Amino acid sequence: MNRKFKAAIIGVKNLRGKTLKETLEKIKVEFDDFYLYEPGIGKYALFDSFRDEAKVVLNPTKDEMPTLDLAFFTVPVEDEIFNSSRISVDLSGTREELPTIVSGLNDREIKGGKFENPLPGSIGISHVIYPVSKYIDYGFSALIEPVSESGEGGMDELFSQAVNLLNMEEIPEKVLKDILAFDLFPKRGRKGKGRFIQEELKVVKEIRKATGIPDFYSIIMRSGIFHRYSALIFLKLNGIKSIKKLEESISSSQYVMIEKGKISPSRFYEEEGFFVHVSDIKKGEDGKFWLWAVFDNVKRGSVLNAIEIGFKALKFTNEITDKDSDTI
Repeated sequence: MNRKFKAAIIGVKNLRGKTLKETLEKIKVEFDDFYLYEPGIGKYALFDSFRDEAKVVLNPTKDEMPTLDLAFFTVPVEDEIFNSSRISVDLSGTREELPTIVSGLNDREIKGGKFENPLPGSIGISHVIYPVSKYIDYGFSALIEPVSESGEGGMDELFSQAVNLLNMEEIPEKVLKDILAFDLFPKRGRKGKGRFIQEELKVVKEIRKATGIPDFYSIIMRSGIFHRYSALIFLKLNGIKSIKKLEESISSSQYVMIEKGKISPSRFYEEEGFFVHVSDIKKGEDGKFWLWAVFDNVKRGSVLNAIEIGFKALKFTNEITDKDSDTI
């Protein structure tokens, strides 16, 4: 019997931290102990639970933290804290120097013990296009970002914006920095090559790395949608000539669900958020195809991928068995 191990979440109060904890509570792997941390919190100021066991949420400091086998970071922390765990997975998007892994695609790059979770858009798009990567001449995606990417505060503010806009009252913009209610527009940010914003360039880099497709681009749109990414994907394919063949190829992925004959996958979206849902595939001339995809930005686009990376890294270091790791 392989030994149990110590794990932790650092940043348990935000939306990703809460979802991460709820997801880890459901998996079948046993932990020797599980710790919850929140940077900046006062000593013994917050209580929580894990698998019905009461937990004190502590400030992640060198003195408070034991030697961990696996740690998930949903917030930025100092290097000393991040490196204190044998295996660390960053979900905060602040450690671009680390290898990014889209689970099931470039697992061969799971080496060492420190990883950055890719952006949600990178994960969702990569799962759709990877099964046909060898046929793609070039491609493009337009990602429609939900306000849940700004956390629970963003979702609360969108609700207030919608209500206040309808009542012709002052519209709050404290969290979202824009009036997003009933609107859609390109995401702003520091611009880089070709006037793409840095986040768009990061998505492109991560998709190309995970799929091996050299000619793929993406833009990001901000929207008044509470939850779930939507994406229009365009592909120029060489060797696939029919929608049926494309559907068969994409559906070979364990992460993708084809919604045939349905208007929009968001109407039939499964609550657990395990899959990227694809529908409305259209075919043009000369191997040109358009697809519509919807996926949970917090679950499939973040938390599940991070957990899979962490457990696969443990598996490769012989800390858990194949049977234990196959639980997500």
